[in-house]
Amino acid sequence: MIKTFRQNQEGAIAVLVGIMLPVLVGLLALALDLGHVILVKTQMQNAVDAAACGGAIQLQSSQALATSEANALIISNNFNLIPTVTFTQDPNGKNPSNAPECNVKLTNNVPTYFMKVLGISTVPLTAYAEAILIGSSASGPFNYALFSNTDLTLSGNRNIQGSAHANGSFTISGSNNIITGAAEGYKGFTASGSSNTIGSIAVGSGETIITSGSGNSYGPETYTATDISMPNYMPQIEAIATEVSGNKTYSGSTTLNGDIYVTGNVTISGTLNGTGCILAGGNITISGATTISGSNQVFLYAGGSSGITLSGANYINTSSGSSAILYAPNGGVTASGNLTMNGSIIADSITISGTLSVNDNGFPVTTLPGNARSQLID
Repeated sequence: MIKTFRQNQEGAIAVLVGIMLPVLVGLLALALDLGHVILVKTQMQNAVDAAACGGAIQLQSSQALATSEANALIISNNFNLIPTVTFTQDPNGKNPSNAPECNVKLTNNVPTYFMKVLGISTVPLTAYAEAILIGSSASGPFNYALFSNTDLTLSGNRNIQGSAHANGSFTISGSNNIITGAAEGYKGFTASGSSNTIGSIAVGSGETIITSGSGNSYGPETYTATDISMPNYMPQIEAIATEVSGNKTYSGSTTLNGDIYVTGNVTISGTLNGTGCILAGGNITISGATTISGSNQVFLYAGGSSGITLSGANYINTSSGSSAILYAPNGGVTASGNLTMNGSIIADSITISGTLSVNDNGFPVTTLPGNARSQLID
């Protein structure tokens, strides 16, 4: 009788296993498919994060290049899909500075393996990311409205909204010179004349500060100025820019849609629109009145020994929201007339014979070749 009862139990267990086995198999299949979906979702998010950041960096050149870069990064992350790339500002306050923004959305129907028996052949997934262009890290000479690798002299009617630095000696003569930030002379500072206003004065350790004249307003004095090196960006330029052999002239209205590397000399006159870099292996001459307009930044880089020469009057009249960087690490920036601009002048030497007004406040370095940065905001 006990034996018979055991046989009956074995039969019941077999029936129970038979009933539960499809359920267990179904749960196992669901777990396997769910794990696969979670893995793909993670891979998709990583891909759109990379695409948004890469696209945001290319916004220093153009939206077309940003879109191309985002698409390429999606493919390089093993998704043969075309994302939706937009550039609208985040409406939820995540981009309060209104920096250039790249938004990437990727949709994907992930096939299932075991859930097909339940009538579920694919699972729709969406991944989204937003990134902003926060420009290059404005360091070294790019912290200044004026930067000279040698001596620097301001001779009157110079209005500098920002700071000025000389790796040599810094001399201010004449009247009505204004520097709202710091005036730094690594090898000493001398100021004479009247009605000059300087936020602060700094020289290198052991150097001298000499001030004279009447009606001047000079801020605190320190001995903390340093010798700041000027980086050479030619390797980055050659790697990322479109190359033009020989010399190049830009006249009339010119729209920049990226970085252009001219192996020879560059001549510019007229109006520059858009955002990007004009990079000369030789020298740059700006003739006549040149205007940079719109919400953009133009980076003019001259690698030649003569640097950047401005001939004429009232040139580089950058409009509100636009800026320019004049960069001549191997030569000077020389202006024979009046110069008004937003941005900065960075050169081995600076010579301005007319009036000068430079404002670097609120104009981050966004077009510094090969050194832009981006940041995810969502």
